[in-house]
Amino acid sequence: MRIKFIIATIFTAFLMQGCDDQLDILPNDNISSETLYKTEAGALAGLAGAYSRVLQVYRDAIINGQYPTGWTDEGFYKRKGLQNIIKNNFTASDPVLGRIWAQYYEGVAAANSLLIGVRNSELDEAVKLEYEAEARFLRGFLYFDIQKAFGGIQGIPMPLEAEFITKELLPRTPGIDVYRQIIADLEFAEKHLPTATEAIGGRGNKSAARGLIARAYIFMATAPFNEAGAYEKAAAWSKKVIDDPYHELNPQYQDVFNELGRGNYETKETLFQIGFSLEGINPQLSNLGSGFGMLFEDENCATKGARLKGKAYGNTFANVTLVLKYRSDPDDERGLWNTLPFYNKRDGSCTLQLESSQFSYAASKYRRFLEPDPTFNSWGSHHWPVIRLSEMYLIYAEALVNTDPAKALKAVNDVRNRANATPLTAISDEAIQEEYLLELCFEGHRKFDLVRWGILEETVYATRDAVRALEADTSFMNEDWVTFGEYSLDANDIPIIDTTNPTNTVPRRNTMSTNWSYYEGYEDFVPSKNYILPIPAQELGVNTNLKQTTGW
Repeated sequence: MRIKFIIATIFTAFLMQGCDDQLDILPNDNISSETLYKTEAGALAGLAGAYSRVLQVYRDAIINGQYPTGWTDEGFYKRKGLQNIIKNNFTASDPVLGRIWAQYYEGVAAANSLLIGVRNSELDEAVKLEYEAEARFLRGFLYFDIQKAFGGIQGIPMPLEAEFITKELLPRTPGIDVYRQIIADLEFAEKHLPTATEAIGGRGNKSAARGLIARAYIFMATAPFNEAGAYEKAAAWSKKVIDDPYHELNPQYQDVFNELGRGNYETKETLFQIGFSLEGINPQLSNLGSGFGMLFEDENCATKGARLKGKAYGNTFANVTLVLKYRSDPDDERGLWNTLPFYNKRDGSCTLQLESSQFSYAASKYRRFLEPDPTFNSWGSHHWPVIRLSEMYLIYAEALVNTDPAKALKAVNDVRNRANATPLTAISDEAIQEEYLLELCFEGHRKFDLVRWGILEETVYATRDAVRALEADTSFMNEDWVTFGEYSLDANDIPIIDTTNPTNTVPRRNTMSTNWSYYEGYEDFVPSKNYILPIPAQELGVNTNLKQTTGW
């Protein structure tokens, strides 16, 4: 355990340097591969450099959070005038798009460099194998992210070690072949990585690799690939995680996000997470919990010694249709955690108050006041959940719903029972798709899932029409307004809402404070193009072997 702690400390130190671009492992950097991989400490530094690219691309909570949430039945970006990938009004020349693409491929290059350097080093063969497994885990993980966002059936350019050495400019590898390479990388990693109990927090482990393999197969099983046999493999790999005696769902849904907010590595349910930190000379901070999380307006609460503090803009709102789904089952504990009707107003009180309209609830899954030190403006150390055990239950259910519905129903109800939600009595594709929404909202899945189910277009337009109808309905009342009372803080500063003594007794109509202006992303949606991100124009200008995605 002591050795593990020392390695973790060294790795974190290297990681913080890497995040500040002082420690890189690409060929033109100030540390050559020949020098870097002579010792295990150098290999560890190279690995940290690869992980630092993941932190860079995830820290804005855009590609992993706000983009896959926006303009679905999950939520929307509530700021006007913005033109980038968070909305549906951008072009292939968008600088945010280009930056995200570049950061992803820098991570791939770092993983390839690590693979080459370690293989050519004089390190012990067992040590080489450990680093190769982690490099391939990272490469598979990064390519999965790139493929589901940019690839589709046409795929993405996919340089491996040989192409990294030759710097060959590649055309797109077909999407199905991209997934096959992702699975090959992850299966190698699964074989050689340590278990979740042995691995250092925030790094690859067997369970994380198994979970990503299950996810890859469920993507292959659905549109546009519809790969034969993929459902069976998704079921097998997800069951392998479910059956691992170490892994279990936390007693309460909120437990997962309390730990993420505090920057802790809870590995029984969270199979893999991206860790951000305030520690070190060059801290690596995240916008998670601020731009994407519960609304907390008053930045001065930290200097007043208030128990609740931590500036958070709450730029993504939960869609009112999601709020109503949760409220239809009041016992479902996920509802108040993910769509909390309270927010902090900049009025000096440093308290929470009820939001007057259900159209205006921030996505409250991530809460900055849980951070150990949430005083650093709008950036903090809140961790990001990449893959959780509950997703394995839902993948297992989805894979079996048409062949073994009894097992599928049990898997979904295992997830619902933890949240105290009413158990389902029947199972269907639609029920499972809704359970993904209720369990995994705001975790970076929704748009990608709607695409692979082939229902993105109908969901976008159905959500738009439902919101319009609710806006026009003069009898649409905010039931939360006359349901919830005062709150108290438990020992961990978690708000406990009183549901027995409502603060208000007079019903209040739900209204949109800005009419339709925040919902412009639904109007800008173009089915032939907004199901996927385009190849950035800057990349097309450099690599003439690439062809733009159909529709763009």
